[in-house]
This record gives sequence, C-alpha cells and structure tokens, in this order.
Amino acid sequence: MPHVAFLMQLHRLVLHIDNTVCWFLILLVCTCHSNQRQLKTYTRQLEPTQKTLKKLLDNELPICSGNLLDQREYHYEKEKLGSFDSRRLMSKTGPCRLLQYTVERAVACLDAIREGSPHQNFLHLVFIGDSRIRQQFFNFLVLIPDHDRKSQPSPIPLIYHEDIEVISDILRLKLSFQWRPLLDGNVTEAIRQWVSPNHEEKQPYFIFLSMVLWHIVRIHSQEEYTVYQENLKDISPVLSQLTNNSRVIWLNQYPMLTFYEGMPYGGASNLDIILSENAHRYNEAIRSILANRSSVRIWDSSNPLAEEYVRSCTLIRRGHSKFALSEDPDHSFIDCEDYIHTGYSALSLATQLLFNDICNAHFEIDF
Repeated sequence: MPHVAFLMQLHRLVLHIDNTVCWFLILLVCTCHSNQRQLKTYTRQLEPTQKTLKKLLDNELPICSGNLLDQREYHYEKEKLGSFDSRRLMSKTGPCRLLQYTVERAVACLDAIREGSPHQNFLHLVFIGDSRIRQQFFNFLVLIPDHDRKSQPSPIPLIYHEDIEVISDILRLKLSFQWRPLLDGNVTEAIRQWVSPNHEEKQPYFIFLSMVLWHIVRIHSQEEYTVYQENLKDISPVLSQLTNNSRVIWLNQYPMLTFYEGMPYGGASNLDIILSENAHRYNEAIRSILANRSSVRIWDSSNPLAEEYVRSCTLIRRGHSKFALSEDPDHSFIDCEDYIHTGYSALSLATQLLFNDICNAHFEIDF
C-alpha cells in the first residue's frame, strides 16, 4: 500500500508540472502575439512620423535658384526605384527643392519681374520656333489667369502654323508665339529688329527659341545639317546684343518615341523617319556653337522628364482619343501615338522648372 500511495503522489506531481509547463507555454505565446501586435501598431504609428520627418527635411532644404535649366549645373535627384523626383534637384553644392508654382505665385513673380525692369511697361515674353516650343507656350499659358485675356487669333487653334499673341491689360503682360519652324535669315532679321537702342522698350524680357524638327523632317540631308550650323553661327552674335534688356533661353530638343505605325512625319520610309539620335546631333551643335555666348542659356534639365514619358509610352501605349485631343488644348499631344510631341505630364513639370528658374531669385515667397 505504501508503494501505491507513493505512485499516486508521483502522478499528481507530474500533472502539476505538466499544467505549469502548459500555462507557461500559453503565457509565452500570448506575450509574443501581444508584442507582435504592439510592434505592428508601433510601425503603423511610425510611418506617418517618418513621412512627416521627410517632409520637414525637404522643407529645410534651400530653394533652388540659379541656372536650373542647364543640366550641367543641376539635375533631378533619382529616387530609390530609379525614377526622378520632380520636386528636388542636385548640384555640385548639394540638393535643393523646387517650388510648386500656382497661378497666384506665377502672377506675383511676373509682377516682380516687370516692376524691376525699367523698360517694361508691359512685360513681354516671346516663344519662337516650331510646334514643339508652341507646346511649351501653351503650358505657360495654363498658369496665366484669364481675367481679361485677349488673344489673336481667338480662340487659339490647337494646331496653328501662324503667330499667336495673348495680352492682359490687368496683368500688363504680353505673351507671343512666333511660328518660325526653320532657322534661317528670317529668324535672324526678326531678332535683329530688337537690337537697336531705339527699340529697347519693345525688346521682350524673355526670348525662348527652339527650331530643329523641320530641318530633320522636311529636308533629310547632311548638307542641311551644315546649313543649320552656319545659320546658328550667324544668329549667335545677334542674340548676344540683346543682353542688356532681354534674357535668351534656347530649348533643347526632347527625345522622341521610337515606334511609328504610319504617323505622317519623317518621309516615305522608316529610313527617313525622325529619330532622337538626329535631334541629339543638332543639340550638340547648338551647345557647341552657343557655348561661348554667356548671354544665351541652354535648357536641357527637363530631358529626364521627356525620357520617362518616352519609356512610359513604350510600355503602356495609351493616351487620349483624337476627339479628346481636339477638344482639350490643355492636354495637347499627350497621346503616345504622336511620337514627335512630348506628353502634357512631362511638359507641365518642365514648365514648373521654368518658373522656378526665372522666378525664385526675384522676390521673397511666403513658403
């Protein structure tokens, strides 16, 4: 009997130990699960904090100013996935942040420029070139309020191979587009008329030029490339004479799409079709010939925007219908089927870069 009693006591002890171990294991699992929940909760709480911290750090960066349009001095900062952050630029001195220009900021900037220019009763900005710079002209107009705008012609056609003029008496602002698809003697003479001291009040404050497309599309010859270079050399000293009252900016030719599918540009065969390599060749000539003219600035910092647009079209191949294109000029040429003209999304960011370049140093902005 004592032996039986001993066995019963031993059994009760084992049960007691098992229960203790079980409860210990249950408590351990619950504790781990609770810690995991707390960790997830903490992570969710931390995410907004990290975003807020990044925002604060971004806001502490200096505002970009200087020659933002020249990629040799500034370039877009790349994000982790390899795309470009359109809010930040990098230079040799470090990163800086771009401002988002609204209509109000754009008007305040143009007012400040006009008030600081003694010869500008009306602030005049002129875009000279082909349909690619006409796109940039349209995008610039998006940030100009329509208080009393008068245009010639009215309404402005989406595709128009003539001059365009927009005037606002309230803003004392004049915006012009001059259809000059070829760089020739006509362009040189048109600009030469502003050089005379008697025409100081008529000189535009900003002159934006870009004309390459038709030289490639319409002519297709090595001789034309040589002629273009000679004409560029002729106009270069004329542009330098405008420096007292005008700012001259030459827009780089953006990359283009590489699929065609019957687009009515570039000749009868794909051998003659316009390619980005051809435009790049002209860009190199422009950079080389104008390099010694400190009065002329080259705008190529927006190239990464156009390059991303080209890549997205190659992958997605989607856009507005032809009806939407003809009815909505604010979205001109967004259709990826048009391989020559850059999409609206890239151009609108390019316009933001333009406003940052011409405005940030002119007046104090309430950030």
